[in-house]
Amino acid sequence: MILPAAFWRRFLQSRVYVPVLALGLLAAPFAAGLPANAQSTQTAQTAQTTKPATPPDVSNQTAFEADGHKVFAIDGDTILIDGHVFDIAGIDAPELGQQCLHDDNLQDCGLSAGMQLQKYFIMSPFPAECVLADDQRNDGSKDSGQDGKNWPRVECSIGDRDIGSAMIADGEALPIPGFSLDYDDQAKQAANAGIGLFGTQMVPPAEWREGKRLKGEKQRCLFVGDGMGHYVSPLDSRFVNFVRKDAPATPCSDEEARQSGLEYLPKE
Repeated sequence: MILPAAFWRRFLQSRVYVPVLALGLLAAPFAAGLPANAQSTQTAQTAQTTKPATPPDVSNQTAFEADGHKVFAIDGDTILIDGHVFDIAGIDAPELGQQCLHDDNLQDCGLSAGMQLQKYFIMSPFPAECVLADDQRNDGSKDSGQDGKNWPRVECSIGDRDIGSAMIADGEALPIPGFSLDYDDQAKQAANAGIGLFGTQMVPPAEWREGKRLKGEKQRCLFVGDGMGHYVSPLDSRFVNFVRKDAPATPCSDEEARQSGLEYLPKE
């Protein structure tokens, strides 16, 4: 994806610049040191013998609020707010290591999505407000975000702007079918204009997580583990503290990390 020059000027001054720069210098050689699919295979083997991570306990509240600069984007559809990790409801963004084909060139659409989501929060003059998705606002029944079995999903807004809708309209995420007619409409408009992801060739994120890749796309798992049951996003300023050639096998996605029993590294 190509972002406006004004964004990059502000981005270079923001707190997400350092880890992304480090990603280019460190993560690439780290990943290149493993054979194709090695990271994914090792993590998958761990997932078979490890209990999945426990979803955050949100039994006492359904709404969460924080200043934008205190909301952290883990990837293009996952955030850390109020000390809890949530999925953004209704959207599916490409994974951080995922690439898309635009004008015969592979582009880092996963990283672009993560940076775009972070940009919404850190550049907003308004606090972010997130509430559990409608189908998870209950008293712990099946499929609830409060039943301790399913990962909680939130709908977030900044002022009058819905974050899920904005991600789709800007071509940084795809709508989950059946979640929202508005999201579906935003996707149609973005597709007609060829905006972002809608103007590229890409593997649907769900299929990418299962191991499917575009022709020429290399296996890249950009999260890193700390060896103590946690994983860290390359968008996190602490990422540089854990990247090394002998680092533990790392997940390719949040979903894989959770199945492997990894928790996101807590913020101090």
